[in-house]
Amino acid sequence: MALDSGTIRATLDESVAKRIGLDLSMKAQSSGAAGMQEISVVKDQVLRFGGVEVTEPLMLAYPLDFLSKRLGRRVDGIIGVELFRKYVVEIDYAGRKLRLMAPETFTYAGPGEVVPVTYDRRLPLVSGTVTPYGKDPIPTRFQLDTGGSGMYADLWKDFIAKHDLLPGVRDVAVVQTTGFGGTRPQQKGRVAALQIGGIKITDPVVRLNDYQFGDAALFGGNLGSSFFKQFRVIFDLPHDRVVFEPVAAR
Repeated sequence: MALDSGTIRATLDESVAKRIGLDLSMKAQSSGAAGMQEISVVKDQVLRFGGVEVTEPLMLAYPLDFLSKRLGRRVDGIIGVELFRKYVVEIDYAGRKLRLMAPETFTYAGPGEVVPVTYDRRLPLVSGTVTPYGKDPIPTRFQLDTGGSGMYADLWKDFIAKHDLLPGVRDVAVVQTTGFGGTRPQQKGRVAALQIGGIKITDPVVRLNDYQFGDAALFGGNLGSSFFKQFRVIFDLPHDRVVFEPVAAR
């Protein structure tokens, strides 16, 4: 199962759902790179793993071949934001460990950067800035997306256009992006800096998308795995915050 703080609904690969006998008769339409596609909706499922459980009132089922291809290993499903809302979730990228803690007893007094979190449809957002080369920092919000791209951030079409970002991006190149619905070419490049709270990343690689994801009035981009992997990340959504702790801090 892939762990994705940037998706509302948990998902099972369609072949897995059929194999374990789930009722896939309820259908819905969802948009992807290839346009609208039919998916299945499963009600009131409980996911159990690592000694914990999460109840999913609505879970989706559709083929996850695209995700298995992108990650280079079989993926049977996606665990969404409900896990992050129920538990304090620590992701130790360097140690390859996931730790779940009860929010009622969790406290933090470490050296990490504590950043407030707001929400868009239950998905977590943090405030920050993007600095193109030769321009001032541009304030925006970023969605915290552990299931997103391997870049430091994905920047969305409306944000790029509004701030005329492309002249301030260096080393622009075309990359193939595989996601729900297909593969399509996108651009990547470097900006001068990304900043979240007191954390500043210089010369990060970002993806420059030619389509819009989400509400442009609420956020301009998604933080990707290259950003997260610089830290031990503690998602404390029950207390509306996230902690970015340097890997060498413990």
